[in-house]
Parts: sequence; C-alpha cells; structure tokens
Amino acid sequence: MQPAKGVALLALAAAVLSACGSNGNGNDASSGASPSASPSSSASSSPSSSPSASPSESASAAPSDQPQVTVEFWHAYGEGEEKVLLEQVIPKFEAANPSIKIHATRMPTDNLDQQVLTAVAGGTPPDVMRMDNTWVSNMAKQGALQEVSGFPGAQDILDNSFKGTVDTNLYQGKYYGVPLDTNTQVAIYNQELLAKAGASEPPKTMDELADLARKLKAQGKYTGITIGGPDVWNFSAWFWTLGGKYTDDAYTKATGYLNSDASVKALETIDGWYKEGLLSPPITGGQPGTWEGLRGDKGKAASYMMIADGPWFFSLIGDAETKGKMLPAVLPAGPDGQSHSVIGGEDMVVFNGAKQPDAAWKFIQFMTSTDTQLLLAKQTGQIPTNKEAAQSPDLKDVWYLQPYIDQLGTAYARTPSPNANKINDAIQKAFESVFKNKASAKDALDQAAKQVDGFLSE
Repeated sequence: MQPAKGVALLALAAAVLSACGSNGNGNDASSGASPSASPSSSASSSPSSSPSASPSESASAAPSDQPQVTVEFWHAYGEGEEKVLLEQVIPKFEAANPSIKIHATRMPTDNLDQQVLTAVAGGTPPDVMRMDNTWVSNMAKQGALQEVSGFPGAQDILDNSFKGTVDTNLYQGKYYGVPLDTNTQVAIYNQELLAKAGASEPPKTMDELADLARKLKAQGKYTGITIGGPDVWNFSAWFWTLGGKYTDDAYTKATGYLNSDASVKALETIDGWYKEGLLSPPITGGQPGTWEGLRGDKGKAASYMMIADGPWFFSLIGDAETKGKMLPAVLPAGPDGQSHSVIGGEDMVVFNGAKQPDAAWKFIQFMTSTDTQLLLAKQTGQIPTNKEAAQSPDLKDVWYLQPYIDQLGTAYARTPSPNANKINDAIQKAFESVFKNKASAKDALDQAAKQVDGFLSE
C-alpha cells in the first residue's frame, strides 16, 4: 500500500468519516449508526482453519459434486472498496470454496440499521453482514444476530484481534460478531509549531504536552492542545488516558467508575487546561476547525500545534501537504504510562434466520484471515483488526500508519450497549456542563453515572 502509487486510503476515508470519526472540523460524525459500516440463538458449525491461515487455506475446496449454496452478504463499502471485494476478494474465496457462491449487495446507507431490522422482522435477513461496530449490541438485543462461540475457530479470531475491537461485539457477556476492520485516533503534530514550542519530537506524557502548550501560549498566537469536541468520539481518548473510565470492564455499571475520584480528576485536568487557555476553540465548537487550525486556512497561518484524528487526515490531504510537515504519534501517556484512544470500525455478523450460516461463517473466517486482511489493507487502506496482519512488514510503506497500529494495542471500545447513543449523549452533556461552568466535575459525573446505570440496565 504505497501512497505514491495512488493507494491513498480514500476508501477508508469515505467509510470512516461517516462511521466513526471526526469530520475535520472538530465535530463528531458518528451517530452510532455507520453508513459505511457496518453494528440469541443456537450457532452452527463447520470445519475451517484459524484466522491466521492464508485465504487458500481458510476453507478447503469442496468436492465438485457437492451442492452449491449462495451466501447473501450485505455491506456498505465505498465504490473503490467494492471493486476490490468483487474483483479480488470474493473470487479468491470462491476458488477455495467451489461449493459456495457469495452474492454481495452494496446497501444504501440512509437508515441502514433500520433496513436491517426490518429485514429481520420480515424473515428476510442476509446471511452475513459487515456492520458498524456500534450497532452490534443493539442488533443482538433485538434477536437479530447469532452468538459466535459455537462456530469453529471463533475464539481464534477473537484472540488474534485487538481487544478494543473485540469488545465492540459484546452483549450481556457474549460475542455476537467478530472484528473486521478498524481505526482509531492518534496525535498529529504540526512540526513547525512543535519546534516553536521548543520540542524536536512529540511529548511522551500529558504533562509534557501541557508544558509545551504553555510555551506556545506565551507566544500569543498559538494553542497547543486540540480536542475536537466534548463528544465521546473526540473526548474519550483524553479522559481515558488521564485516568477516567465510563464503566466497569464488563460494561455493566457506571457508578463508581464514571464518577470515581480518578474520573473526576481527569475531567478537572482537561477543564483546567481549558480555563488556562491551553485548548483550541473546537473543544466548545469554536473556529477554526481542527484541520484548518493545524494546517492553516484561507491564507492564515497554522495556529494549532496538535490535534487527534484518524488516518483519513493523511489519506485525504495527501503526502504533498503532510509528509515532512505533519507528524503522527501515539497520544502522550497518562498516569498508567499508556494512552488509550478510541475504537472505530466494522464487524462481521451472522444473522438469526440465515439460510446458510455454515457457509457464511466460512466467509467470515476468510475475511478475517491474515492474507485477506493484508489484501484489503493494501488495496483499500482498511486497518486490519487481525494483529498479525496489522504488524506485517507489508504495511510499512504507508509512512503514517504505524502510530495507529501501535495505538490500537491500548485503545478502548465505546461502551457496547443497545443504549450506546443515550449513554454517549449523557456523558457528552456532563462534559459540556463543566466547560460551560454549569456544574463541577464531581456533580456532573455523579449525575451522568446515575443516568448511564439506568441505560445499562435496560
């Protein structure tokens, strides 16, 4: 995947800008229902190999006289991604599995989650789907999805995937899908302003970042820290890295976590930066937006030293304006010595009512295999969820990608819950109330924790 040859991850950008990330203006573009993405009952089984097998090995060829079946596959890939799917991925799978045909349908993105639930209610779901990872828990609650533990090799796929991506498939302690592709946010620095702050490399800790921001502020023209907004997509990495949590590790309780002493301190720290003038305007919806402030806009010089954003920043803007000027890096570490960014992306699910669940699962194994994930990464720019594929030397040619891979190792899922949107709204309102001086961090998080507990119990 070499940007110089035009593989600039545009498919990734089109997909993830809608699904899971920033729109470049500091606003959250994720509603929890991805137009590009994609999110019980007894599971079926069929023999197959582990996800690290090559596509040709992931499912053995069937005898020529075996009856052929057709798997209905729904997706919302972009045009370029669909071309790779139809011309390279599916033919490889069908060559290895001559008894299985994949009928791929590119779905319209408007209200896609409701289209899916309508199909389920009408008894006409597809067999398998690439689904936004924020949908899975709700689809599981609605009885739309098969729990995956009964399928062969499911645990292998989960074990070989980044934990944050795995967690997106949880509902009531069980998994209703497996990760397919992912993304996250990292720090992106304007190298000129980083130098003006007196640094030759990105800061290693949040305290170091704040010190650099103070040095820039003293120069009167710049701000050092840019958080795209108080929404869960943009704010979580900062809150988590500074020690905050939304829930317990099982995603069942917020009280004692969202309003813990560590969470209160994390929010107070960020609010302290805001009141000190270290944060850029997008934290409360001000201008210029994140990208414009980092790069400069309409003849104005850049004024933001850093932002946090996904790989689409580089793929959309291109090497000419980013390479040697913008520097991606893992977010600075917090009290635990790590940084914790946010997970976006898509999962693969099998539906209740699937006519060909066994064949659908073989296709999922193929799609999550190392070779197929590498093919998709190199041809479309999708970041693999398969850890072996993500760490492959084959991806080293994309100069800005490694920090994203590194960040995924400690990234967290947004709360997997059928009420994820309500939970995210409650948390965002708590954050906003602090910045607007309507509540203390403690009071805001106490109230939000009670609300989130209610949503988690429904």
